[in-house]
Amino acid sequence: MKTYPIIDKEGNLHAFEIKNWRLTRARACNIASDIPGVIVTKKPKWLFSWFWDDVFCEFEIDGVLFQIEEPYGDNSRYWVGKKDSGGYCKELELIHQAFEAAP
Repeated sequence: MKTYPIIDKEGNLHAFEIKNWRLTRARACNIASDIPGVIVTKKPKWLFSWFWDDVFCEFEIDGVLFQIEEPYGDNSRYWVGKKDSGGYCKELELIHQAFEAAP
């Protein structure tokens, strides 16, 4: 899957985006949940959940909290990064690799 890395001024991965044209919220959450060690704490509950929550998936890996959001609830890409702020950590590299490898 094509991703769009967001790089910080030090050259590290800050977060990344994924086109949501063919990727549903549920599928994005499933990709995250398939990563070894991930605990999903929030996922879409209803078919039309995008009307309420921009942040539709939250998960934890090695004690670090992450989220997947659709900014403004109406965007062509999902944003994936550390909860609330983004920022580099080694776990983000694993998540990014998992999404890149997903069909």
